[in-house]
Amino acid sequence: MRIIKPVLFDSKDADIAENAARAPYFLVFEDDKFIKSIKNPFVSGGWAWFAVAELLNNEWCEKFIAKKLWDNMKSSLDGYNILYEII
Repeated sequence: MRIIKPVLFDSKDADIAENAARAPYFLVFEDDKFIKSIKNPFVSGGWAWFAVAELLNNEWCEKFIAKKLWDNMKSSLDGYNILYEII
């Protein structure tokens, strides 16, 4: 399963960011193996939740793990059939 996490730093050991759509980086894992990090181009500007959901979809994300998700982000993820888990 391809899992993506929003994080504070470009490190596979970074803490998960509080604001998922505005996280500086996203970490991509495939079957529990670290694949890569992605710098978030939507840290500032409007409609970040929609743009991030599209980015996740383009990265073949199957599950998004976050600390908190606003309803707009949840709806956007649902629109792409991306599962999410709030930890």
